[in-house]
Amino acid sequence: MTDEKKKEFTRRLTQCNASEMIVIQYEIFFTYLDDALEAYELGGEPYRMAIRHADAVLVRLQDSLDFKYDLAKQLYPLYTYSRRQIALALATHKKKPISNARNVMRKLYDAFAQIAAEDTSEPVMHNTETVYAGYTYGKHALNESAYDGSSNSRGFLV
Repeated sequence: MTDEKKKEFTRRLTQCNASEMIVIQYEIFFTYLDDALEAYELGGEPYRMAIRHADAVLVRLQDSLDFKYDLAKQLYPLYTYSRRQIALALATHKKKPISNARNVMRKLYDAFAQIAAEDTSEPVMHNTETVYAGYTYGKHALNESAYDGSSNSRGFLV
């Protein structure tokens, strides 16, 4: 994953609500799968690292499930299946398990994206800088500026 992509995900995570956070985690998973497919022909460490990062995202999604809801009991086996497929891709160095995992997760992503579009709850992170886009334009991209409307410290207060 490129540094630019990491910055984009970080910025989005600081501004998102709980539903959007799940959608972003799915997008991070897909990015790592794309990285694995790019490194597939070369094999070696870049391929293995991308697969491991994708698996780590699935672990985070599994660990965040709240089993007092029935949905979590249905999602857990799907995440487990995807993790098995990712492990199989790592062990056998084949593309098919990667596409199997992607297909399962894509359907879940579509469902969570619809939910996130309707969710109007507050952002999960409070006391973060607000990001404004469009004040200035760079040579090849739109520049974004972070602005904190107050002079309050974002650090710990004693």
